[in-house]
Amino acid sequence: MTARALLIALVLAGMWVSLRAAVTTRHDAERPEASAWAAPRSGNAMLALAAQRIVAQDGAIDGASRTLIADSMARVPAAGQPLALAGLAASAEGDLPRATRLMEAARHRAPRFGLARNWLLNTYVRAGRHDDALAEAGALMRLAPETRPQIYALVRAMSARADAAPAVRRALARKPDWAEPYGAWARAQERPDSAT
Repeated sequence: MTARALLIALVLAGMWVSLRAAVTTRHDAERPEASAWAAPRSGNAMLALAAQRIVAQDGAIDGASRTLIADSMARVPAAGQPLALAGLAASAEGDLPRATRLMEAARHRAPRFGLARNWLLNTYVRAGRHDDALAEAGALMRLAPETRPQIYALVRAMSARADAAPAVRRALARKPDWAEPYGAWARAQERPDSAT
């Protein structure tokens, strides 16, 4: 009888865990406020809440947002998104080296996360790390093709600068997937009748 009761208890516990996982996964995106405070708290929901707070405050990152980000990082340690939000917080505080390290870690953990790649692209250009910037540009254009015109304009501006032109030449010499479309775009920009 004891073994039977134990088996029933294990089955019920397994069903509870499965049900909780399904409900939490659904609520993480749709109702993070409900999912974040379930026991144990969901790291993805806490991340969603932090992002909502930051957006609601026009990009300002307050103490509550920082706590949610830290809790999310602790609960989902392999995720890149919490690191990216922590990187944005460090950037807002003016700690650019720390922000860059966090964004690079976010990119490493979530290579398809465009926010980290876009931030790194801009930061690398400003820091004069042109080869790194062009590597991010290529990845970002593959992830978000709609960014191509803006990135092409950036590459063209870089090619006109003495300090950045060698990096552009090196990147184009490697014949990346964006080299040919970039060349067509650049030629179109040189035509006087070009509207773009």
